Amino acid sequence: MSPAAEEIIQRLDGARQRWWICTLLSTLVLAVCVSFGMLLAFMLADALIRFSQASLAAMFGLWLLATAGLLLWVARRLARSQRSLEATARRVEIEFPELGSELINLVQFANDAKNGDPAFCDAAMRHAVEKTSGVRFDRAAARESRLARFRYCMQTPRDMVESLGLLAVLIGLALVCQMCIPTWGSAANRLLKPWSFVPATGSVTILHVVPGNTEVVAGSHLDIRAEIRNPDGEPRQAKLFFSPEGQAETAVAMAANEDFTLFRATLPSVLQPIQYRLEIGDSQTEIYTVKVREKPTIAEVEVTLHYPPYLRRPPETMVQKDADLEAPQYTVAELKVRPSASVASGHVEMEGQRIAGRVDEGGKLLVVKLPLLKDSAFQIFLFNDAGHGDPNPRVHRIHVLLDKPPTVELLKPPREESAAPGERIPVVIRAADDHGLGRVWLEMKSRDSEDGGAAEGKAAEGPAVKAREWTALGGNAAVVLNHRLELPADKLKPGQSVMIRAVAADERDFADPAWNIDLRPQETATVWHVVKLVSADAKAQAVVQHVENLRSELWKILERQIRARLRAAAIKQQAEAAQRAAAGVRADQIAIQKSAADLAASIRENDADDRKAIRRVLNRLALGEMLQAVQWGDALVQQTAVEAFDAPLARLLAAQDKIIEVLRKLLDAARQAQHEALAEMKKRPGGDLPDDSRKKLQDIQAKLDEFLKQQKKIIEASENLAKKPTEDFSEQDEQLLKQLAAAEDDWAKFMKDLQTDLSKLPEQDFSNPSMAKELNEIQTELKMAADALLKKSADIAVPLEQLGYERAEEMTTNLEKWLPDTPDRERWSQEESLSDADKEAPAAELPGELEDLIGELMEEEEDLFDEMEDVTSSAMDSLDKGAGWDAADGPISNMSARGVTGNRLPNSSEIAGRSGEGRQGRSSGEFVGDEAVGRGGRKTPSRLTPDPVMKGQIKDHGKDPTGGATGGGKESGQGGEGLEGPGRNAPGKRDLQRLAGKQAALRNKAETIDAQFQVARFHRTELKKMIEAMAQIEAELKAGHYQNALRLKQVFLEKANNVKRYLEGEFQVRQDATANVPSDIQKEILGGMQDPSPPGWEELNRQYFDRLTNAAPSAPPSASTPPPGPPARSN
Repeated sequence: MSPAAEEIIQRLDGARQRWWICTLLSTLVLAVCVSFGMLLAFMLADALIRFSQASLAAMFGLWLLATAGLLLWVARRLARSQRSLEATARRVEIEFPELGSELINLVQFANDAKNGDPAFCDAAMRHAVEKTSGVRFDRAAARESRLARFRYCMQTPRDMVESLGLLAVLIGLALVCQMCIPTWGSAANRLLKPWSFVPATGSVTILHVVPGNTEVVAGSHLDIRAEIRNPDGEPRQAKLFFSPEGQAETAVAMAANEDFTLFRATLPSVLQPIQYRLEIGDSQTEIYTVKVREKPTIAEVEVTLHYPPYLRRPPETMVQKDADLEAPQYTVAELKVRPSASVASGHVEMEGQRIAGRVDEGGKLLVVKLPLLKDSAFQIFLFNDAGHGDPNPRVHRIHVLLDKPPTVELLKPPREESAAPGERIPVVIRAADDHGLGRVWLEMKSRDSEDGGAAEGKAAEGPAVKAREWTALGGNAAVVLNHRLELPADKLKPGQSVMIRAVAADERDFADPAWNIDLRPQETATVWHVVKLVSADAKAQAVVQHVENLRSELWKILERQIRARLRAAAIKQQAEAAQRAAAGVRADQIAIQKSAADLAASIRENDADDRKAIRRVLNRLALGEMLQAVQWGDALVQQTAVEAFDAPLARLLAAQDKIIEVLRKLLDAARQAQHEALAEMKKRPGGDLPDDSRKKLQDIQAKLDEFLKQQKKIIEASENLAKKPTEDFSEQDEQLLKQLAAAEDDWAKFMKDLQTDLSKLPEQDFSNPSMAKELNEIQTELKMAADALLKKSADIAVPLEQLGYERAEEMTTNLEKWLPDTPDRERWSQEESLSDADKEAPAAELPGELEDLIGELMEEEEDLFDEMEDVTSSAMDSLDKGAGWDAADGPISNMSARGVTGNRLPNSSEIAGRSGEGRQGRSSGEFVGDEAVGRGGRKTPSRLTPDPVMKGQIKDHGKDPTGGATGGGKESGQGGEGLEGPGRNAPGKRDLQRLAGKQAALRNKAETIDAQFQVARFHRTELKKMIEAMAQIEAELKAGHYQNALRLKQVFLEKANNVKRYLEGEFQVRQDATANVPSDIQKEILGGMQDPSPPGWEELNRQYFDRLTNAAPSAPPSASTPPPGPPARSN
């Protein structure tokens, strides 16, 4: 190929290369212009309209699609614009028609190496060179329009420069928008990041936002503030947009200051993470995140109390919900606080002092030690790693139990006592301490009579002597110590006084230099008790006189009560004057009750136990039955009709009977107390007797001693003789019997003379009034014994012809009754009647009350023999006059119930008829009495009689063993198993419940005593327990569970003994001013005030109560104040 052809081909290839490069660059610039222009359009729209994030996402997607399409278009266009030389030659020939096909031939011939005719090729190439040598190929594109050049990919540098100019215009437009539109800059970010929030930046410049991204404690409030640049003070609107986690966004208006430069809004309680942003004017802030962390609070506290060493108490550990502390003074409390969330640090603030704690277990435990020196309060501050914590945690209380001094009481002797030298007076000391007693001792000192004017309770001058000391108390908190204090007769004389007191000390012995503490045992002493020394006779004489006065007063009250009883029984008989009589009885009962109360008050605490027992019984009587008698007297006075007197009068009479019974028992107790007091005297009253009288009494005492010895021998001999019948006596027995009878006669004569001689003695003060009566009784018994020794058995035959029947149909009253003075030695043999008419007798109407004469049995059952047994007869009569005058023997059955019980054992023969209670023996018929007490008799065998079951119930008080089962009869108490026979009526429910009824009566008395305890403000806990035990026993008895009742009896006796010990000792009553509510219920009611608030409500509750405390009463509520949350307990 020629150089010319080669040069043309190079020029053609250069044009091709320029077109491709310019097309490539122009296409790229145009694509950028389109994409950039589209982006500018979207940015301008968002800057002017502010689309939502969804709209921005749609626009961004559309722009991305357009840009991607442009990129594909550019790539395709670049592929099309890459021409070959032949295509370029053809494109030039089209633009230069005059060239024809010369240029394409030149390119083809130049590249065709296989052409076989070189000459032809050279010629053709020369011809083509000539044709095309003057043509400028690069001018071919200029002949087309811009659109054609763009279409045919023949763009020139001019086209490229124009494209760049367009791009520059767009860039200039963007710069103009940036300067003219405030939100233009943020619009690009918003458009290019539609998946995230991009704040719009407008004309308002937000300087800063507080707190921005932060962490808060759950439940606390969040105060959001924003500051803007606003030199002109133009009003701006601001909004807070916040959205809790998983919830929709909420808008809240923000409050501005006066110049609209500072905006503020408050979220009252943040319970979960939130995001918030601000819009002020046309500007927005970014989205800030508020994380929520749980406030570290106290979940539980493990408290270990380390007590002072002197208490000798091991450390105690307890787990509680709060940290309130209560322990003895000087205890060290080790607190192991387990928080609800991990903590990084913590401390305790108490009275302005900060005590650092130690964090253990990776922030799950805070350990701190507190000394308990006095009542105080403290707060536990817990902080997490971010420094968050409760700024005002709960206040915990410290209650220190002070080590109180011991208490000591000298129960015995009383404050003032008298004793004789040489006497051992009882001393009872009661001491107590809240933590344990160390030692107790008894001090004493003496003073002469001239010191008697010293003030009561003050000691005489001089050192005190320890009379007794107790040290081995075992650390007990309370002890009762007993001691007998001897008053030595060689050192103390009558007229002096001994002063004693008790001193108690605790075990407090504690020193700690760190706290500057040096404690020693605390001591407490009682006041001095004075024991005046008197002679033994003087003391005994005073006691006897006091008891005699007590008996006299009791007798006066009893006499007056009996008179009142008689007047009360006669009220209904005074029809017209019944009202006035009732008023008189009421006045008597009031006077009796007042006299009894005054008499009980006159018995002192230092009196003997028997007199104090009389005082207690008299007090119960005055406050119980006597008050009831007064009340029933009031009820009588209020009645207007005589018929209405029945119910209150019956109750009044029952109360009066009870009062009389108790007063009689008190008189017996007083008499026994006087006898005991006389027995303690060295010299009995009557020491001023004349010498002859004194000598005579001494002789009598010697004779009586001899009498006792002789009488024992006579009794032994008579017991031997009584074992065989008198008919079998030998001559020696007869002689011994006569000797015994003679001895008894001699002693009877001596006693009779002695009685007569004693009656001639003048009456002396303090004489024993029962001496003559006792001698009379002895004389009578000796006379009867002498007659009985010589009495022989006799058999009395009674033929039928001598038997007479009285057939009494009407009963009269016979007062003459006497008892036999010999044992039963007669045997009655009654002949049996030949007809049945003598076996029936009229049943005369019986009197309302039966009379009886009861003597002491002259024989025992073992001493009986066959000769005394009467022969049974079926004779029956209804006797009246003369019946019962003498307690005679015989086989006749009587229907008049006029017999007497007598003093002989009944026969073993069967007797029928009607009778009151007599001796136990073989009998059938009707028991007409309403009450049985058991009077002894013969043990009878069980047998079955045809007696019918009768109506009526017997009050059986007898304690004799039941036996001799029969048929029929009336109902009384329960007994053992009897014989088989006709069935009887089922016992009434009342009888089966007799024990339960008695137990109910006892419980009613106990409840009456409980009411009196309540009036007197006595301690009633043990008495209440005793009443509960009695109620359980009553229930068991009603159910028939007697074994259970016996087991409960021991519990009841323990409670009764506790009440008895309580009443026997001296005590003090303290009135508690607190409400009568148990402490655990008080704590449950009031504990809510100290409980923590629920999580998240602490700050709200604190603000709520701060407003209640600090707000003025008359100030109206602010409209901008958000409403408080639901009420909760104060933290």
